[in-house]
Amino acid sequence: MKRKNKIIMGAAAVSLMATMTACSTGGNTTAPAKDAGGNKDGKPVEITFANWISVEDATKDAYAKLIADFEQKHPTIKVKSLGIPFAQFKDQVLVNSAGGTPPDVTMANQNFTAAFAGANITEPLEEALGKEFVDDIVAGSRAGVTYSGKVMAMPWAPHPNALFWNKTLFKKAGLDPEKPPKTYDELISYAKKIAALGKDEKGNPIYGIGENSSTESYTGNMLLRTALSYGGKFVDDKGAVVYDQGSALKDTLAYYKDMINNKVSPKGAAMKDLRGMFANGTLGILIDGDFGRSSFRTMSGKGETFDKEWGVSIVPVGKTGRSETVFTEHQLIITKTGKQKAAAAELVKYLVSKDAMLIYHKTNGIMSSRKSIAALPEMNEDDYAKVFNEQMKTASPLPAANPKFDNAMKESSDMIVLVTEGNKSPEEAITTVISKIKDLYK
Repeated sequence: MKRKNKIIMGAAAVSLMATMTACSTGGNTTAPAKDAGGNKDGKPVEITFANWISVEDATKDAYAKLIADFEQKHPTIKVKSLGIPFAQFKDQVLVNSAGGTPPDVTMANQNFTAAFAGANITEPLEEALGKEFVDDIVAGSRAGVTYSGKVMAMPWAPHPNALFWNKTLFKKAGLDPEKPPKTYDELISYAKKIAALGKDEKGNPIYGIGENSSTESYTGNMLLRTALSYGGKFVDDKGAVVYDQGSALKDTLAYYKDMINNKVSPKGAAMKDLRGMFANGTLGILIDGDFGRSSFRTMSGKGETFDKEWGVSIVPVGKTGRSETVFTEHQLIITKTGKQKAAAAELVKYLVSKDAMLIYHKTNGIMSSRKSIAALPEMNEDDYAKVFNEQMKTASPLPAANPKFDNAMKESSDMIVLVTEGNKSPEEAITTVISKIKDLYK
C-alpha cells in the first residue's frame, strides 16, 4: 500500500519569539510516576534503543548522560543500547525487524523513516505520545514525518545545515576573517582564493570548500541541498521525479565539477573526512549541521579554544534569492511490533523533553524540533544557537515520501562521480542516473 508523505517543500517557519506555554508533557522537569511505562508490579522492564549516537565519539558522552537521567527519572525502565554504526543502521534495523527482533525505539532520519514506514514497522505517534507533543512540532519537521495524515516519527534534533568558515584561512587568503560569503558567487570566489594557498606548513593540501562526493546517500542529500540554491526541485507535488527538469541540476553538477576537478574541494570525500579537514585547519568552508561545533572541538583536540578559529553563518543566498538548506534531521520511532510500547513512549517523550534537550544542547549544540523548547532562552543563549534557529526558518524537509528515497539519494551521488571522475558532462550524468531513479520510484 502506497504511503503519501505530505511534505510541504516550502520554508519551515519557526517563530522563536512565540510565547512559551508550559505543558505537562514537555516543559516540566518533574519525574513521571515511578511505574510509568513499567510493570504493574513495579519491577523494571527493559527496552532496546537502536541508535548510532552511542558509538560516535562526538555524541557518546551526551548519550550516556541522557540515558542516566532518564533511568533516574524512570526507575522501573532500563534502556539497553543497540549501538549500530550509521553506515549499517538502516539495513540492520530492517533485518532485525523482519527477523522478529525489532528494537522498542529506534533512531531514524528523513532518509531512513521513509524506508521504515514503507516496511510497516513504524507506530503512529499521536496516540502514543499525545496531542500536545504532536502539535508542538515545528511545521517543517512535522511535514517531514507525516505519512498518509499520520505522524510516524518524532522529530528529535532538526540539524539544519549552516555555513562554517575558518577565520585563519580567510585571513591568509586576504579575506576578511569576520565576513563570511553572503551569496553563492562570493562562496565560489572565496573558496578559490583559499585553495590557491596550496599547502599548509606540514605539506597538507588546503581546500577552499568541502562538498560531499563519496558514493553514499548522504552525498545525495547534500547534492540536493546545493541544487535547491540553484532553483532545483527533486519531486513535484504528486511525488513524481522532476529533478532533471530545467537547468538547476545541470548548473549544480557544473559547480561540483569546477570545485572538485580544480582541487578547490577534495575528490571522493565523505562528511566525516570533511569534518576532520575542517578540524585540522586545511578546509576553509564547510556546510554542516548544528552538531558541528562539538565535532570540531573533539576532532581538533583543542576543545572549546578551537571556537576562536571559526565562525558560523546562514547558507549564502543562491539563485532563488534566499538561504536554501535542508533539515538533516534525527528522529525517533516507536516500532510497531515492539513488546514494550508504553515504556518506549516514555523514552521518546523524555528524549524530546526540556530536560533532555538542555543536556543535548549544552554538550553538542543540538537544537530542538519542538516550538516551545526552541523558544527557550537557554536554547538561544549565544550567536551559535541564534544562527541555527535563524537557519531553520528557510530550511526545507528532505522530500523523503517514497520508501526508495534513500536509494535514490545514493544513486544521485553517482552523478558527481560521473562528472568528476568519469569525464562526463552534467547532461550525460543526468541522463544516465535520473532514469534509474525514476525506475526506483515506479
